[in-house]
Parts: sequence; C-alpha cells; structure tokens
Amino acid sequence: MRIKFLPTSAQRKALSLVKSKAKHILLYGGSRSGKTTLLVMVLIYRAIQYAGSRHLICRLRLKDARSSVLHETLLPWLDKTIGPDRYHFIKHENYIALYNGSEIWIGGLGDREQVDRILGHEYNTIYFNEVSQLSYHAVTTAYSRLAMKTPGCRNLFLYDCNPGSPLHWTYKIFVRKIDFKTEDPLNKPGLYTSLLINPKDNLDHLDSGYIDDVLDNLPEKQKDRFLKGLWVKGEGCIYERFEESMIIPPEELPEMDYYTAGQDFGLNITNVKIGYSGERVYIVKDHGGHNITTRSFNDQLKDQGWFLEDLPVYCDPAGGERIQEITGGQKANNAVEPGIDYINSLIERNLFYVCSSCTGVLSEIWDYARDEEDRIIKINDHYMDAMRYGIFSRIQNGIVFS
Repeated sequence: MRIKFLPTSAQRKALSLVKSKAKHILLYGGSRSGKTTLLVMVLIYRAIQYAGSRHLICRLRLKDARSSVLHETLLPWLDKTIGPDRYHFIKHENYIALYNGSEIWIGGLGDREQVDRILGHEYNTIYFNEVSQLSYHAVTTAYSRLAMKTPGCRNLFLYDCNPGSPLHWTYKIFVRKIDFKTEDPLNKPGLYTSLLINPKDNLDHLDSGYIDDVLDNLPEKQKDRFLKGLWVKGEGCIYERFEESMIIPPEELPEMDYYTAGQDFGLNITNVKIGYSGERVYIVKDHGGHNITTRSFNDQLKDQGWFLEDLPVYCDPAGGERIQEITGGQKANNAVEPGIDYINSLIERNLFYVCSSCTGVLSEIWDYARDEEDRIIKINDHYMDAMRYGIFSRIQNGIVFS
C-alpha cells in the first residue's frame, strides 16, 4: 500500500536517520515543526510493511496521547493512507488492529494501571511522544519491551520533544553523547542520533501567520524553545537563580554536620539525601525508580548504604502506610510555597549546592516551573518534591546550627 505523504526537506533528513544504524532516534525542535506527524508516519509504514508487528506510542498521560497523537494525527493519517475500512480501533483497550494483523497501541507511562497493561506486551517500535515530560526511569523501564521478533523488522526507539533544559537527560544522551548517570562518554554513541527540526522547516503545513504573529511574539525564553528549538531554562522556572556554578563534583563535598532525606511516593518514586555544613545545604545523593513497590525501593537504598544512624527521612504525608516502609520515615512538612521560598532564599544567598552525581535533581531543577496562572506544573517534579520535603521539614523540626 503506497503511503501518500510528501515530507519536507527537513523531514527527509529525519527519514534518513530511520534508515541508519541508530536504534534511538530523537527529533527535537520548536512547536508545530512536523515532528509528531513524521514519526507517526514512520510507525504506520512499519506496521504496514511488517505484518503481525506491534508498535507503541506513549506519553506521560494516556489522555494526552489519545487527544494529541491518536485523534489529531494517527487516525486521520490512517484514514488517508490505508482507508477507514482497513483498521479497527479497539477503544477500551486503546489499540488499533490493522488489516494485516499488526497493532498500534496507545498508552501513558504516568498511570500504574496503564503501565502494567502496555508493558505486558512486546513491541517492534516504541515511540515516546513529548519525551521531555518523561523521567529517565520511566523510559528505561519500557526499554525491555522492545523485544518482539518480526521477520525483516529492525526494532527502533523513536522520541520527540520541545527541548527542555540543558540538564535534562535527553540532552545529555542525544546531544552531548554522555551517559546520563555518570557523564562518561556513551559506550555505543552510534546507536543514538538526533535532528533539530523547527517551524520554519514546516512552512507548507502551517498557517501563514503562525510564525510571525504567534511564535515571534512570545517571551524571549519561550521563543528560544518553541521557535528556535533551543535547550534553555523553562519559562516561569521556579529556581531561576540556580546556576551551573552551584553544581560541584563529589570530591568537593565538605564534611557534613548533619543529614536529612526527603521521600516522594507514586509511580515515579524518589529519595533525595541532603547534607548540611554550617549554613550551607548540599544535595549529596538522589535515587529514583519507576513502577516498583515502596519496600523494594527502600531495599535498593539499603543496598547503597543510604541510611545513616538516626537519619530522618521526611516523606510525602499523603504516603499513608507507605511511610512505615521507609527506614527512618516520618511525615514531612508539605507547605509548598514556604518550602520553595526557603530553598530560593538559600540559592540567592549562595548557600545551596548540588552534587554532580545527583542527576535526578539536576534533570528537573530548571524545568520545574509555573504556568501562565502561576500554578506549579505537575510534570517531572518528583525529585523537586522530595528535595523540598528533606530541606524544609528540617526547619519545621527546629534543627539549626550556629
């Protein structure tokens, strides 16, 4: 079946990446640059070309995957390319069955029931849409499911995003070609490739005034991200004054007077360990997991020698009985705005530092932001919550050094 899709010159460059030896392919850039359409078309082609194959499109939330990918892109293009009578959408299961036995599944990695359902299958293609909203742990948890064997089909990971901060894990892996955790050079950098695609590369498919009247009039930081496709601090960044000079290597950490830790629960579970030297506060360690039990996560921390004697671990008070499964666990002070203000005061007085090995905290700190209505954006904030619990609850308990 011939697919009636005429790619732009930038999209043709992207298609050449699909034909390369790379296994991980990221398209990043500004808004409405055609990234999602192109990768959906690649996935449709693979589903048609390889009968009986299975493919996954996932975002943080299922409802967003259904609205922005399924209904706006995937279903319309299936109608245009193979016709509405040659596939069937199984709504209650969130997958499309094609005429040749291939399947295209839609899912969200931010919901436990969804994760268990979509990761119960193996796939030939996994496409992470808006991957900047997904944690490193969520994405790597899904990696093991790219294991379906279909004759002639080379299995692929596909990704797209509007760029986040230069501390985000996707920037480190795909642009800098370094390991997210260790920052060592990637063992096989040729497996990872990326391409910048911006709105100006997609002019034929945009309203005539979209760039000049909309994107060109955005605030400067948003223009850098959504028009130019640059990796920058998020607009409305909560910890705006945190700078790279506040990131220090492990060997430069001082001797600490005291330690606390903060614990966040949920599908993405995180713990942040904090050290105090005089008036200075240091984020010394962090650890996270995805779709694991609290008890298993606590065992991982024990194996790392995480828990010092009398280490208080201030936990999300909404954790209920899970707090009892954390060594030293106790309810945290969850006063959000006062906690943020306190951490900002530390940053402004040069009393706040993050160890370079704390990749979870660093990947979130510049993307932790507020929306246009001054509400905190609840995406990729698990380390930020744990960090706040650990730092601000210390003040609540009256632990002060002279």
